[in-house]
Amino acid sequence: MTAIVEIHVTCPTLEDARRLSHVLLDARLAACVNIGKEVDSRYLWQDEKQRHDEWPLTIKTLVSRFDDCCEAIRQNHPYDTPAILGFAVDHVDAATADWIAETVRPTKD
Repeated sequence: MTAIVEIHVTCPTLEDARRLSHVLLDARLAACVNIGKEVDSRYLWQDEKQRHDEWPLTIKTLVSRFDDCCEAIRQNHPYDTPAILGFAVDHVDAATADWIAETVRPTKD
């Protein structure tokens, strides 16, 4: 079975989220990027409580491309330190796994 990961990251604007999704898709680093509805984010940054509206992204890709996705996110994200979280997918429909595997460009080993 193909090893798949979902990556979660937020962007400060819808435009940033859309731009980042195009970067990942155009580079064939992801098979799909879902942009969620605006969320009210509250967090600590440099010892200060923050509150911002953000747009969540869920990125579907291969485990083998996780590091490349993270690098592309960091290079194209407006935050100095975007919170990038990856979750291994334990169960996936075979047709979905095949689609992701066929869509994402394999690593350049």
